[in-house]
Parts: sequence; C-alpha cells; structure tokens
Amino acid sequence: MRLGTSGIRGEYGKDIKASLAYEVANKFSKGKKTLYIGKDIRTSSYALYYAAIAGALARGTNVIPVDTIATGILGYLGNGIMITASHNPETDNGIKFFENGMELTKEEDSFLMNEIFEVGEGFIMQEDVFKKYLNALEKIEFDFTLEPMDVNSSALTFFHYYISQTREKLLLINNLPYMVRKSEPITENLNIERGLAFDADGDRVVIVRDKKVLDGDRVFAAIGKYMAENRGKDKLVVTVDCSLAVKRYLSKFYNKIEVVKVGSSYIAKKIDSKSFGGEPNGHYTISEVSKTTDGIAGAAIITEMLKNKAFELPELENIYIVRKKYPVKDKIAVMAKIKEKLKDYVEFDGLLIEKDDLKVLIRPSGTENLIRLTVESKNKFEYEYYDKIILEASNSY
Repeated sequence: MRLGTSGIRGEYGKDIKASLAYEVANKFSKGKKTLYIGKDIRTSSYALYYAAIAGALARGTNVIPVDTIATGILGYLGNGIMITASHNPETDNGIKFFENGMELTKEEDSFLMNEIFEVGEGFIMQEDVFKKYLNALEKIEFDFTLEPMDVNSSALTFFHYYISQTREKLLLINNLPYMVRKSEPITENLNIERGLAFDADGDRVVIVRDKKVLDGDRVFAAIGKYMAENRGKDKLVVTVDCSLAVKRYLSKFYNKIEVVKVGSSYIAKKIDSKSFGGEPNGHYTISEVSKTTDGIAGAAIITEMLKNKAFELPELENIYIVRKKYPVKDKIAVMAKIKEKLKDYVEFDGLLIEKDDLKVLIRPSGTENLIRLTVESKNKFEYEYYDKIILEASNSY
C-alpha cells in the first residue's frame, strides 16, 4: 500500500474498506496528541469516517471529529485525516492525510510502516472549527451573496454555519448532504445557469456562465494577475501540467514561477505568504488562509474580485491545447511502453517534452487507472502523433 497524488483512493468495498481506514488512521496517529477527522458527502464516507476515528482513539490520540467538512478547512486546522475521493466517481472513496496544515505527498508515506497499536485511550474532543476558519477567511473581502453556489459538496456545512452567524441570504443550489450530481464540477455534470460550483470535498471551485464552466486557464490567469497586482504576491507556484499560455501570461506579473509535480500537496510545500498557487482545474491555494487547496477560499477571492469589479478574463496566447484521458489496465506497464517510443523527453512527474511552442506531458494518473496526455502546440494536429503512441501502447496490455 502506497500513497498516490492525493492520499489513498480506490473503489469502495474493494480497494477502500473500513478496516483499511482503521489501520491507516491508527498508524498515522502515532506520536500525534490530537487529530481532526472529517469526511465528504459520499454515503460510503460514514463507515470510513467512524473507522478512522476508532483507529486514532485506539492509538491513544485524541480526536476532534468534524463530520462533513470541506478539505480546505480540514487542512487549515492542522493535523488531520479527510475521508474523500474528491472528484472521483461516487463509487470510489479515499483517505487524505494532513500534517501541519499540508497534505502529505506520495513520498511521505513512511508512517504506513508503523505497527498497529490498540491499547491506547484517546478522548473525543470538541472545537468550534468553523468559527476559527471564518476568522482566517475574513482576511479576504468576500461577498458570498454575489453568486449562486452549487454546494453539492462537503463545503455546504460551512455555508450553513456562515448563514447562521450572519443571517445573510445566500442562494445555495443542490444543498443536500449526499450526492445528487457527479462529483467533478465540469459542464456536463452541472445544471446551473450561472454561479460557483464545488467538487465533492470542496477543494475545487469553478465559475459557471450561460450553463458552461468558464475556461480554467483563463480563470486561473485572471486570479493570478489579481493576486499579484492587488495582494502583493510575487511568486507563482504551478504544477507541471500548467499551460504554456498561462505561464507566459503570468510571467509579466510574477518575479518567480516555480513548477512542481501534479498535486496540491506539492504546491503546499512551496507556498509562503508572498505566493499564489494552484491548478487551472479550480484548485487555488490562498496563502492568506492556509497552504491547503481550498475551494471556499478560492470562492472568497473570486467574489472579492467581482465586488471590486476586477474580474476580467484575459486573452491568452493562441496555442492549441488538447487534454485527453486513456483508461488502461496497467498504467505502469503502458508508461514503460510509451517511453520506448518517445525521444527528447525528461522525466518530471511523467514524460515531459518542452521546446519552443511545443509542450507534451504524458503521465499516469495518481488517483485512477488512467494515462493523461496534454499537448500544447501552434499546430492543432500535433497531438495525433502522441495520441497514436499511447493508443498503441494501451492496446498492448
């Protein structure tokens, strides 16, 4: 058992079971006085959530159970465990681990070698976590009344708390504590005219206009520009799959652009108070609040921009971008076969080719049995060469 890009994920009842949640929570709890444990809105999350609590208590670690909560808030709190498979299908589930406000990377899985310890006597403790988080969020001049929000997500509990404290009238759509739409907030999964929408665990937020999710690259570029010009950020942290057009556009506003492996956990390691980071799929790391990818904090910044009439989508360089996913049975074997066919690549979180106006990234998904291809080029047919290589490699297994 190893950590992936975002903790441990898999099919519930097959790869992910309550016994696994108990075991890994017990091992992760070693040496920790207190843990926050939360979950998303999947119905399968209840069994895993209570199993994780039991595992930590048996180790002798005190637990603050926070029930349904957004991943961004759980990460903000400090040391914790989040039961979620994020944007994966509802049939999947998973477990994320946080230390000192940062999600563990897949290289930080040595705790899985710990022995099970089951004679501890941990206590259940209580804390007003939403009050604590809201105090941090108030560093942003947000206005959640400006946009309807699809909160079929564990983010909904924060907004319920916020309404109870402020009496503001928010328009919450799909405001239910179980999944009534697919978890990934993409156009085909949403049915709102306009507004903001979160994924199942609330660590991603997207903007919808005319029933379509706005282009992620342009939204990320707009927020990045705003953070530099209005919030004094001078370092941008992006993942290796960030587009050439976005990096070239934002290089005008940042003194430094740091590129890391795919995954919000790697972004967190490079974030400081003068940084902005994230991914164009709706992951934003707002350092005013925490080092954790946080859909609610991202929504707060977006509404601040709208409130100040500062939200404007930029025109990016005209580069064709193709992103494609390939379901495979053995992603490691397929990647090895692809590697045999490619030239002039470097190994950086996959196979990367980057020169002039061409960028190709082929990488195995860290959360699913997929190969992911991103091709950026001035020639819109460039991707066909790499598509053929991947299809041939996939058909070999």
